[in-house]
Amino acid sequence: MKKLVTAIAAAAMMLALPGVAMAAESSQFNSPAGTMVTDAASGVALSVSGNIIGDGYIHVEVTDKVASNVPEGVTPIASFEVTKDDGVEIDGQLSFVFSVGTQYAGATATIYIEHDGGATETQTATVAADGTITIAVDELSVFSVVIDESTIPAGGATIDTSATSPQTNATVAPVAMVTTVAVLGAGAAAVALRKKVNE
Repeated sequence: MKKLVTAIAAAAMMLALPGVAMAAESSQFNSPAGTMVTDAASGVALSVSGNIIGDGYIHVEVTDKVASNVPEGVTPIASFEVTKDDGVEIDGQLSFVFSVGTQYAGATATIYIEHDGGATETQTATVAADGTITIAVDELSVFSVVIDESTIPAGGATIDTSATSPQTNATVAPVAMVTTVAVLGAGAAAVALRKKVNE
């Protein structure tokens, strides 16, 4: 019985591992498919894709840095830093898709950009119905996302209470299930250890 309980606990911990990978805050890619990272604090995700040339990678990560052209008193909901290895060149433009959540649908979003050399620029877009902001870039930099909440259409966007994650369109239910299994497994392991000690 003890061996069975221990096996269940071990299996539960293994099932919990994919849940950790779902919230990666840094990644890299060298194929057109690109990659996606998620800011665990805000839930905002950035998906980067496009053609690159050369040997090496483009790196995408969540950062505490804020683009220097963000106005004073304005706090971005998330910032990302995208860099490339020396041997890599961008073939055309890269597609950046920021998933900010359907609660911002219809609002005006500004992406403040600070390049490596210190030059800055902004790109403005409207948050799509699915909660995404899409821009095209040919230079890599720090990207800070600011949403003007005063521009959310009246009655046109509400807090998303569905079981859909805005950054991945993956249902939350499997994550909840994994978490529950992990907790139950940990509890079973504790019971087995306590019995062993008592014996």
